[in-house]
Amino acid sequence: MEKPMDRASCAQLLQPYQGHLDQCFRNAWDRWQEWLKTLEGSPADVSPRSRANVLYDFIKAEAVKQFLGIEHVRVRHERGFLVIQIHDRVAIRFKKFRSRKLKTSSIMTGQAKAYLGQSLEFASEVQPMTHLIAGYLLDRFEVDLEKLAITCTLNGEHLWAPIDIIPDVGHGGVIIPMPAAPTDGPRPVIRSTRKTPAEETSENK
Repeated sequence: MEKPMDRASCAQLLQPYQGHLDQCFRNAWDRWQEWLKTLEGSPADVSPRSRANVLYDFIKAEAVKQFLGIEHVRVRHERGFLVIQIHDRVAIRFKKFRSRKLKTSSIMTGQAKAYLGQSLEFASEVQPMTHLIAGYLLDRFEVDLEKLAITCTLNGEHLWAPIDIIPDVGHGGVIIPMPAAPTDGPRPVIRSTRKTPAEETSENK
């Protein structure tokens, strides 16, 4: 296994696609909220697991619309999950973060283990790609998106600090600069001044 790309290189590569990634989550969340209004009964009747599953489906559908047909981008269904490949250098999956440490839950199938272990091979792969997670975190009341970010992990541990998915990449073709990347190395501790809510025990897509 080759060493995954460093944070600065990933941030530079993904910068032109920040707006597309942002819209995958925000459009899906808007769709979820509108869909929820049509259901009879209380929104509290919908379990966190069901919400995560439906929202994941909406995110996947939005990702196809956002990325299909873009040069140097492949939209692929690989072994049961959607993957966005950019310049054949990074492969991106969409997930829900289960806590402010920006970690995810997965059913540990063979392909999931290989993806999280940075060792999953894709068809027609020219060279090994860095496997990334584009994820969302809900606020403590679970009524809105709190954070969107790109992470790179190896067997559950962050290889570098998460890259925030920014809501706007500028107007008229002007790109908003990315924040300065920290030196690659052991992942930093992500702290919050608010109390951390109990982590969901349900399986997250």
